[in-house]
Amino acid sequence: MAIGNLSSSCVTHADLTFFLEIIKDSAAWEEEEKSGHNLMEYMARYQKLNGEWRIWRLDGERIAVTFHVNSSPSNGKPWLGTILVKNSIRRKGIGTKIIEQLAAELKEKGEKSFFAGVPENRQNWIYFLADAGFEQFKMEASPDEKEFLIMVCPLI
Repeated sequence: MAIGNLSSSCVTHADLTFFLEIIKDSAAWEEEEKSGHNLMEYMARYQKLNGEWRIWRLDGERIAVTFHVNSSPSNGKPWLGTILVKNSIRRKGIGTKIIEQLAAELKEKGEKSFFAGVPENRQNWIYFLADAGFEQFKMEASPDEKEFLIMVCPLI
C-alpha cells in the first residue's frame, strides 16, 4: 500500500483529545496500560523514563500516537512502549510504517536493536509486531508476576 506523507511531532496539549479518541477504540490497550488512570496521570508515569510521546500524521491528519524510549533503564536499549493507530485506518500498514520510521531513526543514531514487551496473552499485538520486524527474544515476568514476551527488532 502506498502511504502518503507520514510525519511526527511531540504530543502537545492540543493532541490529547485525539489521544483519548483512539483510546476509546482500543479497549485492550486501555485495560493493559491505562488501567483506570486519567490520561495525564498515565503519561506522567512514563515521564521518568525520559521517553518521547509522539503524534503521527498522514498528509497532515492525526492518525496515531506512540511512546518510545531511546535508552531503557533495564538494558540501555531503545524500547517501543505504545503504538495506537486510529481505528478507521488499522490493518493498512500504517503501524508498520511508523515502526519502520522509528527504527530508521534509531539505526541512524547507531542503535543495533529495538525492543518491545508484550503481555503473553495479547496474540494480536505479538502478530502485529512480528509483521513489523520484531522477533521473539525471551519471556519475562513483571514484579506482579505477569508474563511478557520480550521482542526485538534487529536494526541491520
